[in-house]
Amino acid sequence: MHTYRPQLTFLAALFLFSSFGIPALAQHQSHDHHDLLEIQQAFVRGEMDVNEAALRQFRLIFEADAYTDNHQKCATPAFIFLKNHRNELSSQTLQKIDSLAKTKARADVTMQHSYISPSGKFEIHYDSSGPDAVPAEDLNNNGLPDYVEKTAFSADSSYRHEVLTLGFSDPIPEGFQYDVYLQNMGFYGVTSEGDSNFPCNTDNVETCIYIENDFVGFPANTHPEGHAIGALYATMAHEFKHAIQYQQNRWGLPIRSNDWIEMDATLMEEVVFDDVNDYYNYIKRTLDGQEPNLESLFYNPARSAPVAYNYVSWMIYYSEVFGNEFWVDVWDLIEENNLIGIDEAMIQTLPFYGADFGQELVRNHLWHFASGENAPTSNYGFEEKSDYPTPNLDESLIGTPSEQISIDDINELAARYIEVVPEPNDRGYVNLAVDFDSTQIGLGALIYLKTGEVLERAAAGRDKPQVYLPNDIVWEDVERVGIVITNFDLSEATRNLSLSVGSSDYTIEIRDPDYLDLPEEIAVYQNYPNPFNPRTTIAFDLNEPARVNLEVYDITGRKVKSLLNRFLQVGRYEEEFDGSGLSSGVYLYRLKIGNKVHVKKMTLIK
Repeated sequence: MHTYRPQLTFLAALFLFSSFGIPALAQHQSHDHHDLLEIQQAFVRGEMDVNEAALRQFRLIFEADAYTDNHQKCATPAFIFLKNHRNELSSQTLQKIDSLAKTKARADVTMQHSYISPSGKFEIHYDSSGPDAVPAEDLNNNGLPDYVEKTAFSADSSYRHEVLTLGFSDPIPEGFQYDVYLQNMGFYGVTSEGDSNFPCNTDNVETCIYIENDFVGFPANTHPEGHAIGALYATMAHEFKHAIQYQQNRWGLPIRSNDWIEMDATLMEEVVFDDVNDYYNYIKRTLDGQEPNLESLFYNPARSAPVAYNYVSWMIYYSEVFGNEFWVDVWDLIEENNLIGIDEAMIQTLPFYGADFGQELVRNHLWHFASGENAPTSNYGFEEKSDYPTPNLDESLIGTPSEQISIDDINELAARYIEVVPEPNDRGYVNLAVDFDSTQIGLGALIYLKTGEVLERAAAGRDKPQVYLPNDIVWEDVERVGIVITNFDLSEATRNLSLSVGSSDYTIEIRDPDYLDLPEEIAVYQNYPNPFNPRTTIAFDLNEPARVNLEVYDITGRKVKSLLNRFLQVGRYEEEFDGSGLSSGVYLYRLKIGNKVHVKKMTLIK
C-alpha cells in the first residue's frame, strides 16, 4: 500500500494567465523579466494582433510602470520582433513606437566621451554629466570613471571567452571597434542593428550594444564588487552573445526563437562571469532562498521549454555535461542552415558527442530534481546545485504503490516529477515502467541509497507502448527514489500515461518490445555437463523479479554449499558449482524462487 504526501499544487490561475494578457502575467512574480516574450507568445497563439503585440512590448520597455515596476532584462527581442514585422505594422503603431523610444533614447549617437578597451576591440561611449552620466567614482585616479573601465573589461572578457576561447563566430571585423553605449534606459541592455532609436556609429560593424549607465535599483546578484558591477558584467556577456547570434543567422530562427536566443544569451552570463549569478533571480523567488521562481523549470517542469531566462538551467546542463564547445557546434549548424531551430540543431549535434537527445532530456530533468534540498553530497548534478531551488513534485508517494498510477499528459519538451519513499516492509527490485500512447517518452530514476550514494538510471523510446527501466537495486537499500517522465518530442504532447513501480507486492507487466525476449515462465534446467568433474553450470529462468536461493546438498541432506541468496531480475541466469574438495557421488541442487522450490539431481565423478 502507499499513501500520498501533500505537495504544492500549481494554482489553476497560473495556467489561465495567458488568457488574460500581459498585465496579469507581469504582476505575479517579483523577478519576472520576460514579459516581452509572453507578449510574443500571445501573438503567436492569436490572442492579439501584430500592432497590439508590438506596441505592448515597447510600452513595457519605455513605460515600465504601465504594467510592472520591474526592469526589463533585455530589449533585444522587441527589436527583433519589430524588424521581422515592420511591414505589417500600421503607420500609427510605428509612430507610437518612435514616440515611446524618444522618451529615453537619445536623438543621436554622439556622447561626451569615448574610450577604447585595452584589447582595442571595443569603443565605450559615455557621458560624465547629464541624465546619461555614468558614476563618477575613479578609485585609481586615472581620470577615467571606474564604471567605464569595468565596461571595457567586461567587453574584452566577453570577446576573449566567447570568440577566442570557445570559438563562436566573430562579429567584429578585423581593424574595427565594436561600439558600446552607456545610457540611462531603465532596462539592462539591447543589441541593435542600427535602429533609428538606438543607432550604431559605423556601417562596418553590423550591430552595437546599449547598456544601462549605472544599474541603480536593479535586482541583486552575488558579484563581490556589488550588484551594479555584477549586472554590468552579466549584461555585457549577454548582449555580446546576441551580437554573435546576429552574425551567425541574422536572428532568423523559427517560431519561439526569441525564447531560445534569450536562454542562449543568459547562458553566456554564467559561462563568462560565473561569480555574478544574476540568473538566480530567474530560477529562485529570492536570491538566497530555495523556493523556485514561479516561471522556472523548478516550479513547473510540466511547462514546455524554451522559457527565456527562467529556463537557463536547462541549457546549463548541456554545458556542464558536454562542455561549452557543444553550443559552438550547435550554432555552427544553425549558421549553415538558418531554417532549423536550436532544438533541432541539438538533436543533430548530440550523436557526435555519443549522446541521444531523448535520454539527455531525461538526465537534464534528473539534474533538476537533484537540486536544492534534494542535492546529494556527491558530485552528481549541477555544480551549483545546492544554491538552486528545490523542485516541485507532481506527487510524493509513501510506500511502493500496488497498482499503476495515472500520469497527466506531458507537453513537448516537458516533464513530470514523482517521488517514492519506501516503507520498511517494501521489498523487491526498484523496477519502473511507463505505458503511454506510443508517441515518445523518457523515463529516469534518481535512487537515493541509505549509504548516501545516489544512482542514476535513464531510458527513452518512441513508437512503442511502454518504456521499461529495470534496476539491480532493491527497496531495502533505498531511502527514496526520484522519478522523472519526459516528453522529448518538439511539437506533440504525450497522452494516456501510467507509471508502474515494481516491488515484491507488484509485478510489472512488461510490454516494452526491447524486453519481449525475456522468459515467460519459471524454468529450472538440468545442470551441464552432467556427470561433471569438478565444475558444472546450473541454469534457470525467471519470469518476474524474485528472491532466489540456490543451495547444494549431498544425498544425506547435508548442505555442502550456498551459491545464491538475493533478489534477481527477470531473465536467464547461470551459476557455476565447483565440486573440488567433494567426494564422487550424487548431489542435489535446491532452487527456491519466491515460495516455490525446485530440486534436481547431479552426479560428480572423479
